[in-house]
Amino acid sequence: MLVRILFLLSLPALLIASNTMTNEKKPAVSIIPKPLSMKMGEGSFQLSKSTVVSYSGTSLEVQRIARDLAARLSSATGLQIPAAPSNETKGSKNLVQLKLVDGGGFGLEGYRLSVTPDEVKIEASGGAGMFYGVQTLVQLCPPEIEKSRATSGVSWSIPCVRIEDKPRFSWRGMHLDVGRHFFAKDSVKRYIDLLASYKMNVFHWHLTDDQGWRVEIKKYPRLTSVGAWRRETMMDCTPHGGFYTQDEIREVVAYAREKFITIVPEIEMPGHSLAALAAYPELSCSGGPFKVGTEWGVENDVFCPGNEKTFQFLEDVIDEVVPLFPGTFFHVGGDECPKVRWSNCKRCQERMAANGLKNEQELQSYFVKRIESILAKHGKRLIGWDEILEGGIAPRATVMSWRGIDGGIEAAKSGHDVVMSPTSHCYFDYYQAAAGEPKAIGGFLPIDTVYSYEPVPSNLTAEEAKHVLGAQGNVWTEWIPNFRQVEYMATTRIMALSEVVWSPKASRDFNDFMQRMTSQYKRLGYRDINFRVPTPQGAGGRVIMFHDTVAVLTNPVPGGTICYTTNGTDPTASASVYSKPLPINGDLTLKTMLVLPDGRTSNIVTTNFMRVDPTRNGVKFNYFEGEWAMLPDMNAMKPAKSGTVFDISLSSVPKRWDNYGLQFLCMLTIPVDGDYTFFLASDDGSKLYLDRSELLNNDGAHGMVEVSAKRSLTSGKHKLEVRYFQLSGAQDLSVSLEGPGLPKQPIPARLLSIN
Repeated sequence: MLVRILFLLSLPALLIASNTMTNEKKPAVSIIPKPLSMKMGEGSFQLSKSTVVSYSGTSLEVQRIARDLAARLSSATGLQIPAAPSNETKGSKNLVQLKLVDGGGFGLEGYRLSVTPDEVKIEASGGAGMFYGVQTLVQLCPPEIEKSRATSGVSWSIPCVRIEDKPRFSWRGMHLDVGRHFFAKDSVKRYIDLLASYKMNVFHWHLTDDQGWRVEIKKYPRLTSVGAWRRETMMDCTPHGGFYTQDEIREVVAYAREKFITIVPEIEMPGHSLAALAAYPELSCSGGPFKVGTEWGVENDVFCPGNEKTFQFLEDVIDEVVPLFPGTFFHVGGDECPKVRWSNCKRCQERMAANGLKNEQELQSYFVKRIESILAKHGKRLIGWDEILEGGIAPRATVMSWRGIDGGIEAAKSGHDVVMSPTSHCYFDYYQAAAGEPKAIGGFLPIDTVYSYEPVPSNLTAEEAKHVLGAQGNVWTEWIPNFRQVEYMATTRIMALSEVVWSPKASRDFNDFMQRMTSQYKRLGYRDINFRVPTPQGAGGRVIMFHDTVAVLTNPVPGGTICYTTNGTDPTASASVYSKPLPINGDLTLKTMLVLPDGRTSNIVTTNFMRVDPTRNGVKFNYFEGEWAMLPDMNAMKPAKSGTVFDISLSSVPKRWDNYGLQFLCMLTIPVDGDYTFFLASDDGSKLYLDRSELLNNDGAHGMVEVSAKRSLTSGKHKLEVRYFQLSGAQDLSVSLEGPGLPKQPIPARLLSIN
């Protein structure tokens, strides 16, 4: 919940803020990710019926790239553009040349692209660089090239330019969780297409979890006959499931390889293994029985490392999975593994004693090291989430740092390779805006935050920084039930991350990036990709105001239009158009949306302006730092800081990113006698006390969960207390009220007071 406190600001300054982006000149070309070097020339190259795509050398990869490019140009333009070897096109004009060259400083993935009025030339030392040069060429073409059918009336010209380009990082990754919700192979191919368009080169395929096992294992058929299906999800109460046959996986891997994307499979172990245990309960400490998980969370039942059958099972699984994925890395998860079952398991304790292991953290390290030795026999490198550092990291392991950047720093300093993927910048299942968004797991990660990420921590030496392979975005899907929603959550943030991992740090500029995004929206629309249209900046949530103020909105898309209403109705493209700050003189509901030049509209964002009296209204908060799995007794603790805010929400309080607690204390004024329903939603645990009695208990480490209770109340003041703790990952807290004349809404600030 976004809550802002506004005072009356000077109007000239606001007008400058409102118009900063819209007055900038649109660039001639809009390439994402931004190339290393680009110089514009005069004139343009015109595609015509005499155009030929020419390729040099005997590389089958380059021949395929040339044929694919010719087919794409032909389909979009309606012209018959052939592909031919260079020795057959000597003396021809209007050529698009793909030329392999030795050296040139390109590396494996770099290229040079030059466009003159007479020819287009892409030079690279290999297939990957040639492919990326073609992706840039496509973005230089009119947006209609993205259409599946030829378009009449388009000037098929390509601006003259000279580009020299290569990526900053070798690992430019995106993840997709198919364990929580299953997406068919054609959807996965669409995802790969999106990654390829923006020069991403790693697809991390999260194939197993508590809620589903998605890869066929012929030796263990119950993994898919049982483990691939759950009776319900957190989104609905209907059964859900599915899996990929080994032939389907081979097909997807081959498809990705043609687009120079390496697929890294993930088979979760030792935790997040409930789907496997539902199929083969003897691999657990207790013996089951188990059911495939129906809710997101962390399950206590995990693989038993004291049982030798566990390692035989996993080796058998690895034996079948490894041949499907020719890449170097194999992801084993290793995250969020509770040790409670191991602590009470005779076989686990015997394993610890026999191997001189001091604690269960070292037992997990033993587990991971054994798996690493199995993978090494197949020539694979183990990669896992940063929990694999606990108890001692496996000798050749690579760390994927998600709980902030500390794990990545520790690994790099100890000589291990690292992929940076912190929740703060790389979790694309988080909300993209503070208001107006479809239901998500929680958290808040707008596109500008993604774009601001720097993968190399500043406290690494130059030698240690070499271990940072790159960065990766993650899409966890418990709250993403279909692939259209995956596209909505991921697409534009993938584009921002692509520039982080490809382009030079010094050349990145967010305003420039948003300018270049304008033409990309049209391209995405032509591809029928369900991308998020930006909403007006400055809109959303509740605005706590002490005086008359103004609503200041910024248009994030040059050429876009902000439409709004103030009468409670939803705006349409014919609603009032925002052109200057709007005066706000009291309580007001402002609804806004952005209309793109092609007519596409954003979500509607509601901003509730609410005037409070700072001498009467307010909420006391106490802030604590620590790591808990259940709410502590905050009344017995000394807070790290305290203060007064005007709302019960996370955004009201200054805090660090994770592992903290909050206590809110205030009086709630009930306007009239009647039945009132309280709603408490949080990720992680929370409790609500009314008149010193516990009314709502939403405790524990969990995803976004809402609980409610009704209470008959008399008018007047009632003591209200809310406690909350956050344990890594997503974070969210919302306290709502419903009663006579009061539709369900976050508790109005005017009803809250300290005394």
